[in-house]
Amino acid sequence: MTSVIVFGVVLCLALGIIMFVYSRQSAEKKRVNHVRKVRALGDRARNLMFVIEEIPPHYLDQNMRIHLARTIAELFQQQYDAEPDDKVAKQLQNAKQMVDFATKNKNVSKVPVTDIQAANNVRRNLKILHKHITIQYQEKQIAHKTAQEFLKQLRRAFTQTIIEVYASAGKKAEKEGKPKIAALNYRRVINEMGKQNQGGEFTDQILVTKKRIDELENEATKLEQKARLEGDQLSKQLEEMEQKEDEWKKKQVYD
Repeated sequence: MTSVIVFGVVLCLALGIIMFVYSRQSAEKKRVNHVRKVRALGDRARNLMFVIEEIPPHYLDQNMRIHLARTIAELFQQQYDAEPDDKVAKQLQNAKQMVDFATKNKNVSKVPVTDIQAANNVRRNLKILHKHITIQYQEKQIAHKTAQEFLKQLRRAFTQTIIEVYASAGKKAEKEGKPKIAALNYRRVINEMGKQNQGGEFTDQILVTKKRIDELENEATKLEQKARLEGDQLSKQLEEMEQKEDEWKKKQVYD
């Protein structure tokens, strides 16, 4: 009887220890998951904020800018609700100011991208934003129609970056009096526009650019003709100088 009691006590102690260890491990696992969740919310919000700041605002319309700002604010709000913190509270306040700014400002400054390295950086961030919108749609956070409008904007912006780089190079060549180089860059602009012109979004711009190319080619032709004429005149002058020099040499020998 005594051995049975001892065995029972030992068994209870063993089970108690096991339950204690299990509960501690479960609590620790829960704590770690909570910390990861809180950090993930903040990381997502900050990464999205960074991506938006790296994309020129004129690439995104007001609806999309408001949507993205609200998404950032919601993520920071969830992080703060899960674990209140002064730093997160400040970030949440900044996010709310972003929402307010996007709501009140329909028109934004349009500063084109002029450097190919900057363009590649913008295009990389547009891809990240494209993936973000796609995930939101898959998770049913945004409606199908809204998602399609946003994704269409991003595809257009992806094309617009390289268009702005070529257009900038064309304008620079014009200022430097290099119409041929300017026309070449404008042809590149038309080529990029044509790739994304299935819906006719770039038709008007293509027509205007083609007209400008024709003007530049005419200008280049005139410059070439002028240079050829000046070259002929210079050759004639050199021939006359050589002829006079020969006559002078002959006279010196005669004398």
